Amino acid sequence: MPTALPGATKYGTTGGCTANLLLGLTLPKAITESIAKWGNMGIAKKTWSTYKTAQVMLMKCGTETKINMDLPLSMEQTLVFINWLAETRNLKHATINSYLAGIRQLHIIKGMQEPELRTGLVKLVLKGIANRDGITARKRNWSGRLPMTKNAMLLFERLIKRSSLNEQDKALTWTVATVAFAGAFRIHEILARKESTFDPNFTLLAEDVTTSKVDSQEILHFKLKCPKESKAATPTMVDLYRNSGPLCPVSAFKKWVNLKHRDPKLPMFRRQCGTPLTGTKMNTIMKQLLGPYTDKSIGFFATHSFRIGIATMLGQAGFEDQEIMTTGRWSSRVFERYIKLARTRRNIVQKTM
Repeated sequence: MPTALPGATKYGTTGGCTANLLLGLTLPKAITESIAKWGNMGIAKKTWSTYKTAQVMLMKCGTETKINMDLPLSMEQTLVFINWLAETRNLKHATINSYLAGIRQLHIIKGMQEPELRTGLVKLVLKGIANRDGITARKRNWSGRLPMTKNAMLLFERLIKRSSLNEQDKALTWTVATVAFAGAFRIHEILARKESTFDPNFTLLAEDVTTSKVDSQEILHFKLKCPKESKAATPTMVDLYRNSGPLCPVSAFKKWVNLKHRDPKLPMFRRQCGTPLTGTKMNTIMKQLLGPYTDKSIGFFATHSFRIGIATMLGQAGFEDQEIMTTGRWSSRVFERYIKLARTRRNIVQKTM
């Protein structure tokens, strides 16, 4: 299985930062090209793609509104752009925010003063758009990605056993589900992004998963080489412990890994055919198996449901916020958006009072 240029799947030397955009720096061509290369590696490829879309949208806004959208943007131009995105294109708050970040980055690349994208009035308008999105979602009773609770996990296990997957891939799918659930992993921390190639600098390899015993308790150790929450170059270790419950990740992992030898230099989670199980493929399996048992007017199950599920269950069980943040490796209070069953937690708090 071919490997990609180390680091190239996430970062690259090409992107929105080009030598032409840096002409205003009046530096020698060789230095300008080198600076452009380092600038491009400062932002992930996927983010550059979003920023490029933002630039295209800004040009379309100018064409349709007949208002000049040349950089640098004034606050008036910014407000026109936001209104056009929300009113004409009917985009949500999160998408508009990402486009504004792209426009801000475009100013930085050109060496211009940062635009007025976060004035009090702009923030107020963005808050209004966010409120609109919230009202719409509440009218639909839409929850988006649903949490994988214990019952949902047990149903998923039963559906996997009944599926047309071969026996190895059934064991693999259940192992990934229990590991993602117990470790509150972002799915691409443990699964490859592509079937054709993988980047050893980011993909979890077989050699990155080890086992040990402490006081006769078996532990799985996952070495994450570039987790989202870490800004350091050192890997993050995530430990999963054996338990006596039906969702034990250690039991599922050992049962699967004993079916076939794993090459330490290849992705950890590979299907029987040899190709890596990707996040996209895992999403497809969940959609196919759980879809018929899901009220699609309310939400859907996807790989991020495992991460949402552990936050939900911990909140339901009455764990402290700091404990939930530690378990999911959340560095901010974003986990609060994932706690879908908060009424149970409030019940516990009131009983305690």
